[in-house]
Amino acid sequence: MSNATRSPDIRPKAPRIVLAILCVVALLGLAQCKMTADKVTGVSTTMDKAQLNRGSCVSECAHDANDAMDVEKDLHKQNVQDCHGDQACLDAEQARHNAAVDVVQENRKHCMDGCHHQGGGHGR
Repeated sequence: MSNATRSPDIRPKAPRIVLAILCVVALLGLAQCKMTADKVTGVSTTMDKAQLNRGSCVSECAHDANDAMDVEKDLHKQNVQDCHGDQACLDAEQARHNAAVDVVQENRKHCMDGCHHQGGGHGR
């Protein structure tokens, strides 16, 4: 049969058969896969109770530190006004304020570090 008499709708069946066989082999191979726990992959799709508590702890630390910073800012503002422009007083107040801010930030860091418990075991 020549190409001129061949119908354009008839295609070779071999590529379709090979593709079908590859699909079946792939399906059989994938059916043998086992599901793994999230801990194996290192990815967690849910938050456990410890993670929720840790988030709450960090939030409380930040809130407490922000409150302490607000108190310090108000105190600093009042102390600056009480200096009445005296440069020695202003310098001393600025040094006190910087030290107080450092203490607030250090307390924030220590509080947040306490929120992260490494490991879940209990020493006995």
